[in-house]
Amino acid sequence: MWYQNWSGKNWDNKMKNRILIRHNSRWGLEEKVVVNLAQKALKHWKYPKDTELSLYFVGRKKARDLNVKFRKMDYYPQVLGFPMNKEKDADGFVRLGDVVICTQKLKYEAKLFDKEVEAVLGEWLIHGVENLLK
Repeated sequence: MWYQNWSGKNWDNKMKNRILIRHNSRWGLEEKVVVNLAQKALKHWKYPKDTELSLYFVGRKKARDLNVKFRKMDYYPQVLGFPMNKEKDADGFVRLGDVVICTQKLKYEAKLFDKEVEAVLGEWLIHGVENLLK
């Protein structure tokens, strides 16, 4: 399912960030929390508004397959970034790209390091947005 957060009723008149989320039904995270963390990651990298960010939460197999296909590395990563654009499109939005997060690895590392899943996800989103800016 795709989730779109327009962050405001009149986004044509006063643009805000758009966070697009794709996940399976068993991902175990709250979309509102994820959107809030993504907004903080964009703000951290000085993209406070008019930015579209796509988040794709996948399992280990999909994460590994993407890593092999696009990076030629045979392991399942925490975060992958697929940059698109750093300039505004005709509609006024900067479409930074896609951040892919391995949900199983996220939960595993949160448990391993005795952290809240949201804390680890916040760190990973900052790293994911950084990957889009390279």
